Amino acid sequence: MKPRHLLTGGALACACATVLFFQQRHDRDELLRRASMAEPLSTERQGPASAPEPTFPARLREARVEVPVPSPVAPEPVASTPEPAAATPKAGGTPAPSSASTEEVRQRLEAYFGDEPFDTAWARSAERQAKDGVRAALPDPSQLRSIECRASLCRIETEHGDNEQSFNFVRTAFMAPERQVWNAAFVTVRGVDSTDNKVVTITYLAREGVELPMERLLSPGGDDAQALQ
Repeated sequence: MKPRHLLTGGALACACATVLFFQQRHDRDELLRRASMAEPLSTERQGPASAPEPTFPARLREARVEVPVPSPVAPEPVASTPEPAAATPKAGGTPAPSSASTEEVRQRLEAYFGDEPFDTAWARSAERQAKDGVRAALPDPSQLRSIECRASLCRIETEHGDNEQSFNFVRTAFMAPERQVWNAAFVTVRGVDSTDNKVVTITYLAREGVELPMERLLSPGGDDAQALQ
């Protein structure tokens, strides 16, 4: 009896195992079938994919930043560059003058006027015109001392109360276009007889169109006769 019971029990166990295997396989196949049917259905329910929303460029917001402005500050003082010292003359040497002295110019002008030839016709007319122009330009209490003309040059001597009157007379009589005696070259020097109470001026007025030898009259040093040659 025992062997039969064993065989019967083994056969039942095998049958149960076979039924369980087929049942599990059937269940797995059913799950796969349902899954395959569910995927198309879910796709249909979702519908067509919506178009992506357009993206707009980000708008930059204006940012205002206040920067504190420093208060004005006075510039720092800058040391001035020292001027080069003037060259000192060597020991025992005498610096050369840049121009002739007033006395040298006065003597050269007297010599130049003394060497002038005479042009009687022009001289008489020039003296009358010069007297009228000088007297009209003289301030009070200035006065005309003398006027003498040659061929191309007139010598005019005047007396003034001070330097200011002398300067005003020279500007008015020989430089102001509306008051000048005539438009020509001239040289004015201080007379030797000037004092603290009076200023004597001697003006050499050239004939119109005639140039004075100013370079030779004002050249430094040398003999006066050679300077005027």
